[in-house]
Amino acid sequence: MIKTHLSKILASAERRLALTGRESDGEKLLLYQKFIKIEEHRIRLRHNAGAGGRENVAMRVDLMDIVLRHIFSNAVKALGLSKTPGDGERLSLVAIGGYGRGELNPFSDVDIMFLHGGSGVAIEKSTSSAIEKVLYMLWDIGFKVGHSTRSIKSAIQQANDDMLSKTSLLESRLLAGSASLFADFQETFIHKCVQGKEDEYILWRLKSQHERHLKMDNTVFVQEPNVKSGVGGLRDYQSLLWLTYFKQGILSTAKLVEEGLLPGRERKHLENAYDFLLRVRSELHYQYKRANDSMTLFTQGQIANAFAYPQRNILRRSEAFMRDYYQHARNIYIITKNVSQRMSLPVVNEDKAPRIFNFLARRKPAREDFDGFYSENGLIHMVSKDVFDKDPQRLMRIFLHAQNRQLALSPQVSQLIRRRLRLIDRTYQYSRAARQTFSTILSKKGQVGRVLRMMHEVDFLGAYIPEFGQLTCLVQHEFYHRYTADEHTLRVIEQLDLLIDTEEKKMSGYRRLFEKLEDPYVLYLAALLHDSGRASNAANHSDASTLFAQKVARRLQLRPEQRRHLIFLVDSHTLLSHTAQRRNLDDSATIAEFAGIVGSRLNLDALMVLTLADGQGTTDGTAWSDWKETL
Repeated sequence: MIKTHLSKILASAERRLALTGRESDGEKLLLYQKFIKIEEHRIRLRHNAGAGGRENVAMRVDLMDIVLRHIFSNAVKALGLSKTPGDGERLSLVAIGGYGRGELNPFSDVDIMFLHGGSGVAIEKSTSSAIEKVLYMLWDIGFKVGHSTRSIKSAIQQANDDMLSKTSLLESRLLAGSASLFADFQETFIHKCVQGKEDEYILWRLKSQHERHLKMDNTVFVQEPNVKSGVGGLRDYQSLLWLTYFKQGILSTAKLVEEGLLPGRERKHLENAYDFLLRVRSELHYQYKRANDSMTLFTQGQIANAFAYPQRNILRRSEAFMRDYYQHARNIYIITKNVSQRMSLPVVNEDKAPRIFNFLARRKPAREDFDGFYSENGLIHMVSKDVFDKDPQRLMRIFLHAQNRQLALSPQVSQLIRRRLRLIDRTYQYSRAARQTFSTILSKKGQVGRVLRMMHEVDFLGAYIPEFGQLTCLVQHEFYHRYTADEHTLRVIEQLDLLIDTEEKKMSGYRRLFEKLEDPYVLYLAALLHDSGRASNAANHSDASTLFAQKVARRLQLRPEQRRHLIFLVDSHTLLSHTAQRRNLDDSATIAEFAGIVGSRLNLDALMVLTLADGQGTTDGTAWSDWKETL
């Protein structure tokens, strides 16, 4: 389709942009504007008809290439700089950045570099005049152009002084002019900007990505994500390829598959996700009529309509679209992280200090073998690929090993778990061994959240507790909740974990309550299930959550007192906050009613801790204000 479209553009350009040489600049401008308007309309129609994101951006690149080559050729001919068609005298027009990569969304900047054959900054007047003619024409047409004029020497110096410039030049592409000059530049760039500077670039790129993730709340599942810079966004995919180029000399996912760094199935998920996000970004640009990458709640509904989601209600359409978005962004985040681990790239911790897996020389921890697995460099590896087929209970036990030994799953193990989820059938969900291991994991105060998040990333948690699984990527259309339902739940559990070691003075009372709880298993289970009813679209999600909690309690064979405690916490998880914020606390009837519902000090203590964690897990941890604390 893209080749067919290019042929049509070339044929159209030959008809519409044919010049006699006698046209004024104003007449040329009108020809270009009319041509671009017609071709942009064709691209928009293809997008509206369901064309993929890559197809859309590639068609726009083809259009831009043709226009720029015409404008450049006319400029150099008019000033006598070209002795042979299409080959300027040591002047090259180069596409850089996203345009050089072959991607242009509707209102993206057109980034170009004029590469000249001079040895310094100064250039000949005729060359300068040609560059000005090209730029003035582009500006008059209406393009937003990012441009620079450099010699090979100054381009190399700029790349080594500024990592962003180095990244922009990494995927440069010759548009017109001297091919030999551009070839010299590429050879020099590799020799002076890449070779010997790999470690420096990789560490910078990873630190930059970590800081970008922190700004985006370090999660895919924010309510109004940024499709370009967000966690799991377009930039994560692009960063992976930049990293693999400096690490392995690879700049495509196809080559990653050939090198055994990316399984073919994961590559398909990764490419589908990137294509989807590119299409979303194009639609955002069309909606706003300018470059924009943030999806507000309003635009989510607009995009769902534009993409023809079939649900009757606009809210349900928006939820269905966003669920697809989160699934794709989640794939980008997880798969790029796995590839980074396979290449033993540095990992930036929360304290922003680089931790190395094999990347730089350091003493390796001793290998430990256990239960069909072994640990190496902080990761759990499998001894054989049939480790779960031989004993399906290892699917649960591996997470207990990860918890006890403070380990993470290797990419190979993560991939194998996803492929063995079929083993989590009804018999497995009711098995005594699995529930005992699960209970052990959830009984370790302060150590539960990391493991449950690990389970969720490989989709094991939703397979074992389907009542939670239905929350995966579920959008919550309310201002109060910043995250999807599954992300909110995991953050609530992580807030519980933080209580065990908190040194905050105002949290000391909650820490004491948490420390004296004898059965944290039920509290963590209540946190896991407290919002499970949101997937049912019930009028009161607490009622639906309580029904799900009853099912889970039966399946996990909770003792009667545990079951009653669980049901109370799930059913009443909003009771304390609603009473404190909406009722008259000076009225003795309010207090008597509240006490009658709570029934025991155990319930009250657990409810206090759960209410705190729920409040802190709704946004970025700041939702628990001094006012709420006072109430």
